[in-house]
Amino acid sequence: MHLPEWFRSPILGWVALAFFSTFAVTALLVALMIRVCRTHGWVSVPREDRWHKGTPAFYGGVPLFAGFVLLSVAFIPWSNHLLWRLIGIASLMFVLGLVDDVRRLPPGRKFAAQLLAAGLLISIGVVYPLCGNLTVNVVVSVFWLIGITNAFNLLDNMDGLSAGVALIAAGYLTTFYVIGGHRDQALVGALATGALAGFLLFNFKPARIFMGDSGSLFIGFLLGATSLLDVTHVAGLPAFVLAPAMVLAIPIFDTLFVSVTRRLRGQPISQGGTDHSSHRLVRLGLEERRAVLLLYALSAGSGAVALLTHHSSSTKAPSLIGFWFFFLLLFGIHLFRDEVSHDPGVATKPLMRRLLSRDTLVFLLDPVALALSYYLAGGLRFGIGISAAHKALLLRSLPIVVAVKMLSLGICRSFRHSWWRGSVGDVYRLGWAALIGEVASVIAVTALYRFSGYSRTVFLLDAFITWGLLFAVRRSFPLFRDTIYNWRRVADVPRRVFILGTSGHAELALRFLRDRRIECAGLIDTNGGADLRRYVFGRPVLGRLDDLALLARRHGIFEVILPESEEIPFSSVEFQSFCHSRSLRLTRLGLYDDGGQGDRHGGSREE
Repeated sequence: MHLPEWFRSPILGWVALAFFSTFAVTALLVALMIRVCRTHGWVSVPREDRWHKGTPAFYGGVPLFAGFVLLSVAFIPWSNHLLWRLIGIASLMFVLGLVDDVRRLPPGRKFAAQLLAAGLLISIGVVYPLCGNLTVNVVVSVFWLIGITNAFNLLDNMDGLSAGVALIAAGYLTTFYVIGGHRDQALVGALATGALAGFLLFNFKPARIFMGDSGSLFIGFLLGATSLLDVTHVAGLPAFVLAPAMVLAIPIFDTLFVSVTRRLRGQPISQGGTDHSSHRLVRLGLEERRAVLLLYALSAGSGAVALLTHHSSSTKAPSLIGFWFFFLLLFGIHLFRDEVSHDPGVATKPLMRRLLSRDTLVFLLDPVALALSYYLAGGLRFGIGISAAHKALLLRSLPIVVAVKMLSLGICRSFRHSWWRGSVGDVYRLGWAALIGEVASVIAVTALYRFSGYSRTVFLLDAFITWGLLFAVRRSFPLFRDTIYNWRRVADVPRRVFILGTSGHAELALRFLRDRRIECAGLIDTNGGADLRRYVFGRPVLGRLDDLALLARRHGIFEVILPESEEIPFSSVEFQSFCHSRSLRLTRLGLYDDGGQGDRHGGSREE
């Protein structure tokens, strides 16, 4: 069914009725549950390892589950045994979560119960059709169901986050089923969407109730299982098989990054904490609501890409999915890069510091970007008419092309400067690297395969795409920082300053000033002009020390900030006189006043 047709589908009326009915019933049940919990004192007390500060009610999963099941009886035909068995198995996950809410269960027992539920679902025929091998599909299905279930459980770390992301995912799944003409599956999605919407009324910040494990495990398993039904795998094409992963990309993304960083710290994955993507966005300066809304937007974007793959050719769909996952990877790297703390009191493993260092991450990002570029070039050249032979040629030459282009980047000294400080000069450097890499790739492919069957147009397109994509990666860090900074709710800032230096000390000073609503108009290079006309930490490097008087008049600045330990070619007295002669107030920041340990409040001294 094409998009214009499904608006006239009779299924849409049933879906709308199911959604609004479940929404009303669930909202009423949640309101009653809040009153009961407050009467009996079943409220959450703030803890140091938890984010919330109020006293929301417990057991929000009970009305969420009850609203869904009650309306399922009214809308889901009893003759559809598969769906009722799926709902029954998901109900077991609700019971598991409720028991865990009442009395904490050991992680091993919870995992065993989840494994049992996944096995029961697979036994009734709900399997992820990744390939033609049943064993592989069964193993992938188990990992999928358990992973998605726990992903929503881990995502339940900030008011309205897990419920809102689940609401968006359920809405997209419902859309897929309506488009496919599957009424019963669409009704399950609509019922889940309505129940989540009714619950979210009371769960969005400031939350009056938490869903708990009973709600997160139930809804996570239900969405994971529903996403495996046949409508998301039209024609069995690989791009369509990835549709569930796209719809549920944000909980997968958050769980992946949190799991990796916790393991690198030597911390159990199941241990609670305030290190999720939502928490990191808040620490970067976003309000809680804006952080949650940003993750909503990313979840909606993931679902939109999944929806587009259903109406794209077999060559365009993987490109859409690949670029969206690459964007999420880049977003996650910038977000979780702050794992390397400047606070000496935070214990991090040497391996972790190496892996998350800015300059090391380029060796993860660049090969992915180069591979995507080559695949997209092939897709643009051949379009929907690409043959199996051309696909085989592209895949065979892919590792060779990526390796040669990485070597060309090294030869052109593209890794000489920190990639995250991307400047205008990188346009030319990366352009030469892309051109040399393509010429060398053609030579390598000719030497190995005599260029038989290959297209010169593919390599020409690849050169331009590589050039643009690599530069976009290098400009992403200042863009990320500036975007987060601009989204902060900041009133007019009367105090604007320059920061001296471009080292890590300047980054600490920049964060210190942002927390105090002081705007940095730009950085002043103290390193002989090496960083001029570049963006460092998302701020422009405007000039040298000798340019201070001119820059101050141009930007209306009357104050310069000297971060602690930042080296300048003046003594303390000389530099004070230097600033005074230019009518500039000098403020020295002391961020490590207490025996060298980071002081979150810091200090400043005006001279």
